[in-house]
Amino acid sequence: MYCVFLAVLFLYIILKLYGKATLSVHEWTMSDWLVNYEDGGFKRRGITGTVFFTVQDLFGISLPVQVFIVQVIFYGLVFYAYFKLLLTKKIDWNILVLLCSPLCFMYFPINLSYSGKREIILFALAAYFALGKMSILKERVFLVLFCVGLLIHEMFYFFLPFFIAIHTLKTGKRKYSFWILLFVLSSVVMGILFFFGKDINCGKSLEILEKRGVVFGRNNIFLFNFSDGVDLMKKEMVSYLLFILELLIGVSMFLYYVYLFYRNKFYGLLKFVIASFIWVAPLYILGIDWYRWDHIYAMLLFIIVMMVLPDNENRNKVSWNRNPFLKRFFIFNIIFFIFFFIHIQYDARGLSLQKVQEYYFSKFFHHH
Repeated sequence: MYCVFLAVLFLYIILKLYGKATLSVHEWTMSDWLVNYEDGGFKRRGITGTVFFTVQDLFGISLPVQVFIVQVIFYGLVFYAYFKLLLTKKIDWNILVLLCSPLCFMYFPINLSYSGKREIILFALAAYFALGKMSILKERVFLVLFCVGLLIHEMFYFFLPFFIAIHTLKTGKRKYSFWILLFVLSSVVMGILFFFGKDINCGKSLEILEKRGVVFGRNNIFLFNFSDGVDLMKKEMVSYLLFILELLIGVSMFLYYVYLFYRNKFYGLLKFVIASFIWVAPLYILGIDWYRWDHIYAMLLFIIVMMVLPDNENRNKVSWNRNPFLKRFFIFNIIFFIFFFIHIQYDARGLSLQKVQEYYFSKFFHHH
């Protein structure tokens, strides 16, 4: 039953992404993937657009179709890898409820206008790192992939503590040499991006993309001004404070679960949460997509909590532990989902309560 639900969720996401790929005028998510080195040279996030351009020149595949294919591949990897992670552990219904909390898998359908962005690569990378044995080769491959990931999106850097935690939980050791190498290499890449990276739009990006068959409306990364974002944060302080509250609710659900059933691991997890909050905090100052940062944090925290669970010896079938199913936990999750859904609608409809009301009235009372 649960697998059917996940399959339906996956298909719904794919259909929606296909709809977005076939639009005549594209928006934010598409533009995010198409930042490139062709306009002005080396810059942050430019690697993906440059690769897509090369593929278009070689094989004639349109840019929106390429972005759609990459999104499908990575969503597929995320669903597959998270499911594989569940198989490696003794699970209960509470952890399955957590996986479908509004900041984890249910975020995808709630916020489809902005999902399908590059964090899906980060989720796949984290799940890859958490699955299977931790070998020297795997560590090296991961270091390379993580540094390439920073060229895809620099926000990966702000989730570094999660990878150190995954490594520690997998090996049971504190391998400082690996941690320092990860920190130094990724900091060097961040430094290069900061000191040598040009602007995302050097003036010709939209023209270049139009020649390649992609037209954007006003809502795209190339026209975004950081100072506008800061003004929006100040103006919409209540909405932004709600995103902080939602993150705290999401994290509290994970902590509550571990506290109830794996109390010996609780204080370690609490320390990690506090440390990772401090490390991720600058991202909330630098970027206005607070709902995305919440989502990424929760998706990665889910992997950490999964790794705390006891191992399943038979990896081919689901193994259940004896933890009782908490109905209040399930009901609370549904209420949280409704609250988050309405908040995201507010955010997506130009930060207007009136437009949210109009949206719901149009859904429930069709005008003939």
